[in-house]
Amino acid sequence: MGKIRIKGVDAFTTTPQGGNSAGVILEGQRLSEQQMKSVARELHFSETVFLLPSSRSGTDCRMRSFTPQSEMSVSGHAMLAGLHVLAEEGMLGMTKKENYRLQIDSVAGVIAADILRQEQPPLILLETKPPTLTKATQYKTDLLRLLNINLSDFDNRLTIMRNEFLFVGLRRLHALFTMKPNFAALGGFLETRSFNGICIYTTETVERESLVHSRFFAPHLGLAEDPVTQSTHPSLALIFFEQGLLLPKDGKCLFRGEQGDAIGRRGRVSVELHVEELRPVMVKVGGSAVTVLDGELLVND
Repeated sequence: MGKIRIKGVDAFTTTPQGGNSAGVILEGQRLSEQQMKSVARELHFSETVFLLPSSRSGTDCRMRSFTPQSEMSVSGHAMLAGLHVLAEEGMLGMTKKENYRLQIDSVAGVIAADILRQEQPPLILLETKPPTLTKATQYKTDLLRLLNINLSDFDNRLTIMRNEFLFVGLRRLHALFTMKPNFAALGGFLETRSFNGICIYTTETVERESLVHSRFFAPHLGLAEDPVTQSTHPSLALIFFEQGLLLPKDGKCLFRGEQGDAIGRRGRVSVELHVEELRPVMVKVGGSAVTVLDGELLVND
């Protein structure tokens, strides 16, 4: 029997009990895969990320992520939590208040990350390619029933769009906060149409400096509501850019997204859409994080 260091991190926030929480194991190389699964079940975070030495040429670190049920591709909030711990511990040479760029090996492939320790609070951004979106207006009538909203609640400036997620724009923040989805019916709808979730959003925000407030549901995947969803924000950036709601300055469109307020997990997401010749070429999405738990866990050999 041995001890391993663990941290609990709230991502996309600087306030404890906000944002999206994840467990972080600093010494993942000491554990077998079966032990990783056992630890993830014991901690019972939505995801627990294990930090491991690099196993791929050109990368700085490896991350594996487990839900209490199985291994997953590392989600945005879990990777942000892992990177926060690496910087907080001064690992991978991050000992100064400088900016760093890392290449992370994960199940999803190599992901580039900027750790901006010169910012206060420090900011972590994950890089991705611009997503592809297509129109999905055919679902508008279904959504009235599934979300328990009125036709007048839709923002007609914002076309319903889809990729792996469905994106639906509403006019008012009040409608977003007070809607009561029929989770059983919504889960069936998303599953039969091969969606990994639905993002409902509005450009009416809690804070003036934000551009968008969103909520995300995936009941068919066991996630009634996600507190903060990193993976929806690249698509939101593209939607706003194509609708003329984002204008590039020095090749970048910058904005902040809000999520989690409706369920008491206030989170804030920083987004950079990089543009060349009026064409989106790359998106960086991330935020800050705070460590809320720091301790040790006994693990069976």
